[in-house]
Amino acid sequence: MQNVQNATDQNIRFLITANYQRMMSYEQAAFLTSEPAFKEFYTARADESENNIQQLYLLLNISHSAEDQQTAPAELSFAHLFHGKKTTSKILECVKTVEKTIVTWYQATLKEIKDLPKEIVALVEEQYSRLTYAKLTLEHL
Repeated sequence: MQNVQNATDQNIRFLITANYQRMMSYEQAAFLTSEPAFKEFYTARADESENNIQQLYLLLNISHSAEDQQTAPAELSFAHLFHGKKTTSKILECVKTVEKTIVTWYQATLKEIKDLPKEIVALVEEQYSRLTYAKLTLEHL
């Protein structure tokens, strides 16, 4: 039973970190863009990730701690994408890369947690669905 709990905690913490990196990426994109419609979209996605983080912390039954996400491994960081001068189209390409990566991470995590309690899987599937919708929306911008 302890192994199941550890696997659950590890997967949920991974998604928390992924959402934190997504949130920071979208906040950076919103800051850099000069297009009001894009700024609104990016800000909404950052808020969505913050909400995802809060939901995932509730699954772990622990309080929200920003320090947890700030120590993300290098492979979970997208900060390098936003360096230098960026045009609206370059920023859009950066967030498309972020979204595609996060969706792939969610897919892998869903495979790993499929045998966990239904409420955990349902929450992660719901978040995955919203992320997939955001990814599709980005493809049409």
